[in-house]
This record gives sequence, C-alpha cells and structure tokens, in this order.
Amino acid sequence: MTFSNLPEQMYGVVLTGHGGLDKLEYRTDLTVPQPQSGEVVIQVAASGVNNTDINTRIGWYSKSVTGQTNAGAESGFDDFNDDDAS
Repeated sequence: MTFSNLPEQMYGVVLTGHGGLDKLEYRTDLTVPQPQSGEVVIQVAASGVNNTDINTRIGWYSKSVTGQTNAGAESGFDDFNDDDAS
C-alpha cells in the first residue's frame, strides 16, 4: 500500500477506561495516521494482548489492589483507586 492510497479510516479496539471487558470498544471509525517526513505507516494484521494491557484495564496496578489478577479479569476491581491505577 502506498501513501497515495491509504484509507482514511481503520478499525481497532480502544481501551476506554479502567474496568471490565465493557471498557474494550471495537471501533470501525478510527483515523488512519498520516506519516510525516521520516515516518512510515504499517498495516498490522494481528496483535496480541499481554498481561500488562489486561492489568492496566482492570486497575490492578492501583496501590489499593492487593490480590491476584484473575479476580478482576472480567469485571475489574471494585476497590481500585483510579488516581493511582495507571
């Protein structure tokens, strides 16, 4: 794909905040980045979700959460502090 035929929009999953799976939003209207001088745009065919992505979404990095990650994997943690959960 060359710069001249880049699409204007792309699809992807966006993290909208701390919490459960409801905080992952599939979108089809994301703007394709336009490369500046010295930059490139690559087409990603597949991507993995690693433990850090999951832990960030569920708020596990909050100092108030002391348990293991499995407890909040689907719904997040009720007792996390959003101010220190980044």
